Amino acid sequence: MIIRNTLLLVAIVSLSIATGSQAQPLPGYQSYNGFTNDVGPDLATVIEYDATKAACDQYQSDLDQYLIDNDAILSQLSDVEVSMAVLSEHEQYIVDNFVNVYDEETLLKCGKYQYFYETFDTTGPPKSMMHFMLRNFEDYFGPGFENYGMYEDPNPVAAIPPSPYNPEIGSKQMPVGIASSSGDFGSSVPVYAFTCAACHFSKMDDGNFAVGIGNTRYDYAKMIAAQGQLPYTFLFQAPNLVGATDEVGQALLNAYVIPEVQQELSEPVAAARATPGAVDEWFALDAEMNAGSTDEDRASIASTLDQQRQGWATWSGVMDFLVPPMQDDGQFTITRILNLPNVVSDVNVQKQHGFNYQAGLGWHGGSFDLINFVRSFITLTPSDIENPGSRAEYNYWVNEYRYMPIVRYIESFDEPSLPLDRTFDLAAAKRGEAIFDHHCASCHNGPGGETSRPYDHAEIDVEDGHANIMDLFWDDTLFGGIGGWETNIDPIRDRFPAGETGIYTRQVKAPRFISMWDNERLLHNGSVRGLDELFTCVDGRVSDATQPDTQFSNQGHEFGCYFAPTDKSDLKAFIETFATSRNVGNRYNGQWDGACNTLNNGKSQIVNLTFTKGKRMDLLVKYYSDANCQVFDTDRVKNPGHGLSWEMAVGSSFVNSRGYLSHNVTYTKPDGTIAEDVIAIEGDQLANAEEGDPEPRGLFIRERTDYAGLNGLWLNDECTVENTRELVAIRDGVRVNKTVAYNAPGCTGGVLSMVNDSAWTFEDPKWLNAGVRGTTFPMHNMRLKMTNVSDGSKWTQFINVTETTLHAMFNNYFAASINGNGEHYTRVYNINTAE
Repeated sequence: MIIRNTLLLVAIVSLSIATGSQAQPLPGYQSYNGFTNDVGPDLATVIEYDATKAACDQYQSDLDQYLIDNDAILSQLSDVEVSMAVLSEHEQYIVDNFVNVYDEETLLKCGKYQYFYETFDTTGPPKSMMHFMLRNFEDYFGPGFENYGMYEDPNPVAAIPPSPYNPEIGSKQMPVGIASSSGDFGSSVPVYAFTCAACHFSKMDDGNFAVGIGNTRYDYAKMIAAQGQLPYTFLFQAPNLVGATDEVGQALLNAYVIPEVQQELSEPVAAARATPGAVDEWFALDAEMNAGSTDEDRASIASTLDQQRQGWATWSGVMDFLVPPMQDDGQFTITRILNLPNVVSDVNVQKQHGFNYQAGLGWHGGSFDLINFVRSFITLTPSDIENPGSRAEYNYWVNEYRYMPIVRYIESFDEPSLPLDRTFDLAAAKRGEAIFDHHCASCHNGPGGETSRPYDHAEIDVEDGHANIMDLFWDDTLFGGIGGWETNIDPIRDRFPAGETGIYTRQVKAPRFISMWDNERLLHNGSVRGLDELFTCVDGRVSDATQPDTQFSNQGHEFGCYFAPTDKSDLKAFIETFATSRNVGNRYNGQWDGACNTLNNGKSQIVNLTFTKGKRMDLLVKYYSDANCQVFDTDRVKNPGHGLSWEMAVGSSFVNSRGYLSHNVTYTKPDGTIAEDVIAIEGDQLANAEEGDPEPRGLFIRERTDYAGLNGLWLNDECTVENTRELVAIRDGVRVNKTVAYNAPGCTGGVLSMVNDSAWTFEDPKWLNAGVRGTTFPMHNMRLKMTNVSDGSKWTQFINVTETTLHAMFNNYFAASINGNGEHYTRVYNINTAE
């Protein structure tokens, strides 16, 4: 896997002692990137407003100057995006030559500010309406809407002034995630708008606030229904304020507000009306709205009776971002708020995991990357929906380099650490991992437990209301006449032609397993409460719907329902501690899937090798019932064993014997002993050190293209009586034989030691035609004339190549797959039989 220097150095700095101008994350707080405090108990400390705002001012100022200084170059580059999935020449040049070389600390802090406070000229609720609610309905909504699952922002920037209509009502605070926007409502009404933190920021069960964790306690749908209908209830509830009879007022109220909302708001409205100044503030608000917007504008932020019924019947932690006051796609499609950490951003990891749509973001799995994902939100909710390009603010923010800090900040997200105030059964998690690998990994095969592709809802028997998002229709002319799904929402279709910012799959994709110990909402519609309920068969599940006619269901995904109680408990323990048990992430990480191998019995198999965070190597054989690796055989899946498992800390750096930057690494083995090693960055790739540096451990094998199929790492599946396995690494003209010793019988558990038995250099390999295997496949030998590094003795090794399979001839248990395009990633192939 190719790992960019920038991402690798983020990881290294985050594990090293900060020096120079680098920030020091506070004790007791978790930092995702070494510069910011992203998880911790104090809200203001986690938000870091002052420092992040200053960083963003600096970034945009430096960017403005860069654009001026380089205008002569930039003006010659095309700013036309032939595809919305690819940056224009103009934007790519700025990203490469400004963003990617900009001071990392300032960039990431700016990204954090954008995450909490930047609205990108999008629209939202009128400011005067929000002020009216916070001043006069605090008992109902709670300070900062905390009764609806939000958090009161403690920073001065979030303060709203005391009421000019009642001196007794002092300053109030806005909720986290709703900030002042440069946009407006109608023609002139100032607005607030949502930021990322409205939904993807949460106080976890251990009391820590965590950036990037989905707020599944947020009653978004119910809050939208209550806010949208509050003006009508305030105006028409008896005694009504329009001068008509109460009967007329009630008739108007019935026309705009469903009975459940009327009942919910009745007492809060009565209390607000009795508050001095509230009625005067309401009529001032009404006058402002009438002067600055049309009847059509005002109707656009009010929910229809049907939308109110759906919203009021919906549980917390879900949302439909396209319902008013945003654009309405004609569907009510609730979708669970997702956790954001550990997005797979490295294109090689995406390919190696088989992601069809690059990062595969969103519940539909069709979003290419974070750049397009952020741009889609800017486009979905512009201040001028009909003609967004008419606004200078929109044209400013739609440029990728303006919002690239938030992309880089989100890419840095890691999972919050397991809480210290409770005990997790990691022995049960280890047993649960075996259950997961046997029964679940065929679908949940991504590095974070996500699926590598979206599924039809019927495949997993879940309700398909989610498929109707964006009001899609089939267009036979798309994709060169093949046909595809297009959207009826004009601004989205105009700015994002189908297939150019992502794929409208109409399917559903499982997300990454992030902090599952805290996750109380599961499935794409959030209708299942926790893993215990998920592993309960459909008839035993309890729907969270508060209305019997709601269109959403918590049925489906019966996998695990029929396990034995002990297996359910163990599987739950593993999933709750997934990151700790599995050590997933993008740093020092990679997975290589072998090619589909047809067996003699008409079936097929694939062997996966997974490295995760430099802590672990997993081997998994996946069997299929057909010859094309399309029908997964769940009865035969097995994990031959974990080769490497240790904790790792990166320390000081030095230049190795080949002139590349290297880093000392300290390993803590499962038995508590300490070992030291070295990793190196060579040509933008993470590599092992070589002779002249401390002993390499086989952590990673570099990509090579000069000796086709030569690089490889092979682990023998045979466990000796000494409880060891043989491991061979061939790289950079050196072959190293190792003995791997395990701490549990059958070569299981953690690794106690890994010792070099011998190391050999070899001349340029020579290919020999060795005839055919059977009557079908040509077979070749690669001859390696090797010299022992320690004693100078000679040895000739043959590597057998049959079609696309590489076999080390000393033992048929070692094999690797050759990528036919000449870029040979380290791939393990058929670890058991070399067939």
